[in-house]
Amino acid sequence: MGKILIIYDSESDRRFTELAVPYVKEGVERIDGMEIRVKFVEDAETEDVFWADGIAIGCPTHLGGISWRMKKWWDDRTPEIWFKTDGKFAVPFTSAGSLGGGGELTCQSLSVMMMNMGYFVFGITDYVAKKESLHYGAVFAGEPRAEHAIEACRRAGQRLAEWVGYYMDGRRDLHPLDAKYQRFWELAD
Repeated sequence: MGKILIIYDSESDRRFTELAVPYVKEGVERIDGMEIRVKFVEDAETEDVFWADGIAIGCPTHLGGISWRMKKWWDDRTPEIWFKTDGKFAVPFTSAGSLGGGGELTCQSLSVMMMNMGYFVFGITDYVAKKESLHYGAVFAGEPRAEHAIEACRRAGQRLAEWVGYYMDGRRDLHPLDAKYQRFWELAD
């Protein structure tokens, strides 16, 4: 059974990133057999990171970068975690104040931070609407209200669960390319 941790930071007055968490969780739940923990960054423990095969990591965009609480949490625990998370998976998500407000930079920064911890971070080539993709992670402006923003969050969680299921649980049917091509060939018949 794959184990997924959703760890997030969110502002107290504008909880936009927190409002995305249920959608990320719904995406994970699209894949049967996943165990899920959801933790606000200040409530998360190092043990949660060790427990998880994959992490969906989200925070608000602050000046085009990672929120201070998320960065501090990982900075403070680096000595405990270093060399102990190699080969696990991670996908980022963020809420920015506006489109073009640095959300993609935040996702890239979260990705680089996770790569430094040994995580495999992946891009998602799926489009969730016309001109709306999540190549660097799920990025949305403000609260995720539009269907494409909600689906981006779900797709991030789903893809994380697919990779965890494929690589950690050996579930060959979950490889995203195999599933896409399988659907294509089923439609062609």
